[in-house]
Formats: sequence, C-alpha cells, structure tokens
Amino acid sequence: FVVVATATMISVRFSLVVVAAFSIASVHSAVVDADFTTNKTNSTGCVLAEESSDKFPGDIFTNDQRRHGGFLFHVFVAFYCFIVIAFVCNDYFLPTVDCICQDLNLSQDVAGATFMALATCTPELFANLIGTFVTQSDLGVGAVVGSAVFNTLGVPACGGIAAAMVIKLKVYPLARDCGIYMVVLAVLAIMLWDEHIYWYESLILLVLYFVYGIIMFCDRKMSKAAKKVLKKANSFDSSKSIKSARSDVRDGAGDGVYRPTHFQSDQLFSSIQRARRLSSLREVNRPKVDESGNGNVEANEPEKEKLCVKPDGVMSMCWWVFTLPVEIALWLTVPDCKVRRKLYPFTFCMCIVWIGLSSYVVSWMVALVGTTFTISDSVMGITFLAMGGSMPEACSSVINARLGIASMSISNALGANTLDILLCLGLPWMIKTILPASLGGGPIKIQSAGLVYNTAAQIACVAILFIAAALNRFYFNRILGFICLFMYLTLIGIIIVIETNLF
Repeated sequence: FVVVATATMISVRFSLVVVAAFSIASVHSAVVDADFTTNKTNSTGCVLAEESSDKFPGDIFTNDQRRHGGFLFHVFVAFYCFIVIAFVCNDYFLPTVDCICQDLNLSQDVAGATFMALATCTPELFANLIGTFVTQSDLGVGAVVGSAVFNTLGVPACGGIAAAMVIKLKVYPLARDCGIYMVVLAVLAIMLWDEHIYWYESLILLVLYFVYGIIMFCDRKMSKAAKKVLKKANSFDSSKSIKSARSDVRDGAGDGVYRPTHFQSDQLFSSIQRARRLSSLREVNRPKVDESGNGNVEANEPEKEKLCVKPDGVMSMCWWVFTLPVEIALWLTVPDCKVRRKLYPFTFCMCIVWIGLSSYVVSWMVALVGTTFTISDSVMGITFLAMGGSMPEACSSVINARLGIASMSISNALGANTLDILLCLGLPWMIKTILPASLGGGPIKIQSAGLVYNTAAQIACVAILFIAAALNRFYFNRILGFICLFMYLTLIGIIIVIETNLF
C-alpha cells in the first residue's frame, strides 16, 4: 500500500510539472517567432534543448512525429532508465562502496563524507558530467538545482502528506542543515552571477566540501555546545518543567538504554543515512532471505528469490513484471558483492558502466523531448531529470514518515542537496576548467541567466521551510506537508516562467 500510494502521489505531481512545462513552452513558442532548426538561443540567451540534442545520435522519430505522440516513447525510456539507476545504486553500488570502506577501515563519518557521499550523488554527478562535457549546456546544473528544489520541498511534502501520525521534528539537525545549505546556495548564486565558472570558483566548491565534512565530524561537539546554550536559555523555566524532563529521562532509562531526543552524529553521516534508507523502498516488496542454523545467509537464496518468486498482490505482480528485465540484466552482468564479496572491485566497475550508460540515455531522451517542445536545457533538468532522479528519496520519505523518523528524511534531503552542489557541480567544473583549451577546457559559460535567480529563490524557500516548521511547533504532519507541496509547485512555476522569459 505504501509503495502504491507513493507511486501514485509522485506520478500526479510529476504530471503537474510536465503539463506546466509543456503549457508554458507552448505559450513561449507563440511569443518567440524563431526558426528553432537554425536558431540556437532564445531571447534570454538560454541554449535550447535542440542544440544539446545535436550532440547525441539521431532519433528514429522526426520532430513532427514526436510532437504528435512520439515523445511518449522517449519519456518512457527516460523513466525506465531512472529505474535502472535506482536499482544499480541500491542493490549493487552502495553495498560495494560499503565493502571498500570496510576494507580501508574507515570510520562511519569518514566513509559518509567520502565514498558514501560519492556513491549517493553518482546519478547527479554523471548528469552534470554529460551536461558539461557532452552537451556543453545547463542540463546538468539544471538537474542539480532542480533536484535540490525537490529534496527541499518535495520530499517533506511527500512525507508529511503520507504521515500516519504527528511526528516531532528535531530542531538542532534541521537548523544545522538549513543553515549550511543556505550558505552553500549563497556561494553558488554569487558564482553564477557573472554567468561564467572559473577554476578558482570550482576549487572553492571542493574546498567547501571538505569543510562540510569537517563540520560533520565535529557535529557531536557542536551538538553538546548547542545543548548547553539551550540549557542556559531554559534556566528560567519553571521547576515543574524541569521535573517533567527528568521524569522523561528516567522513563527512557527504564529499558536499560537511554535514547536522547537530539540527533546523534555517530548514527551515520547524513549521506550514508540517505544511502541506507534507499534500500527500504526495495525491501518492502523483497521476500525475506532464509538463514541457516548458524546464522549465515545462504549464498544462492537472494538471487533465486529475487528473480524467480512471484510476489502476492496485483500491483506488486505488475511491478515485478515491469522491473524483471532490469533485474535479469543486472543479475547477468553485475556480480552481487553481498553474496560474492571478493568480486566487489568488478561490481564497482560494472556499476559505474551501468550508471554512466543510463545517465547518457536519460540525457539523450530529455534533450529530444526538450527539442520537440522547444524547452531550454535548464528547464528540462529542473523538471524531468530532477524529479526522476529524486524518486527514491521521495519514496524513502514516505516510508520513514510512516515509521515515525521524518527528521532523518528531511536532514538527509538537505544534506544531499549540499553534497550535490559541492561535489556534483564542483568536481566536473574543476576538471573542465583546468583542462587546456586544445582539449575543450577553460571557463564554463552558464547559458541560462535565470539560474542565479532560481538559486536565490531556493534560499528563500529553505528559510520558509524552517519558518513553517517553527510556526507548526516543529510538528511534522499533513499541514506542513501541504505547505511544502504548495511552495514546491509555486517555485517550480516561477522557475519555469523565469527560464522561458515570460516576465
């Protein structure tokens, strides 16, 4: 039921964004009288998706055929590739990276800030690599900015609307992640202001990535300092409130384990938490694995049950049939390091191949759809690429909200946004800008002038998210969910209007 409800909710929201994008694009086509087969830019200077589609192989459909329904084939292929990427990252890539971290004897914090962060951001990283080096457009940066919008507002909206109970949000991690993310957004907006990215600007992003990791390493000390400040601020409270708090502590210790109410940094770094809970979506429909008497998992059982056992229920059966080709293809080409751990280096390489190829096909399909409806690369990245790549986070948010751990979903979403900007933008930009001109290197031209305003709008949205949570007394419920949904649809509409120059 959770999976079906989540899929329905995301499909409706995805359809709203698609309809809005196509409607505004149609109005823009009527306003701007241009021959898009020769003209490469619109009145805002944004490179259109047609210029990007020229960098990919030819299409089996003509532009007229795509306009009369052929584009649905490309939308389906892109959606299926999103599923492939989600399966690869969830079932193979993340366990492989976990094996690497174990062999290197890395702590949880270091693993989360390095390998796990790279693993969870791989789809966005490849999208920006393709946008930077292949299409040389705003497709990648649009995907990163769009996924940030979805993670900031869409993920809390999904979780809040689907929440079966009223959940108390933890103030400290929410304030910490919102503050860090707003600073990163401000830095990105300053870099996008002159519409050029230079090597020292990309270097700043990478340096900030390491600073972010250091901050997370020191999170426990920061949390203790914050608690001291809160204790001093609450020193004037009534003795009744203090006695009540002490009573809560004694009640929690009655089970032999005291569970503090504040976020624990040693649980896992935000990115590694995000990675772990990506698996919860798949575990809902996955049969349980039998264990032998000595507690060891049988080597052949996971693959046999995953591929051969049909699930119960009509919807589960339809999903099983729909994703069976993906499961078979991955089972034949990528060894499962959870079963054959020694093969994890080969698994790592094959995962990179699958993610790279799938990201390339997604970018290709998105560019063709954008060409068909004369939609700019940045808009396509903000809508199609962003929502498709963020579906696992949305589904995970729904599941976590029903389990009563919504604070983790919001913290992970905001932390993922920070990593996407610092790592997925900083690394490709750094490689591009330090390459010699003979190899196509040099400063990167940002084609869409609206990206800087969209980034600035996100700062306001993060502030509104925190203020809305505070006004709601930091309770995570359907009220906060619908507020986030309204803000998300409003922001996406504003971004599309800015990008299509309808102002």
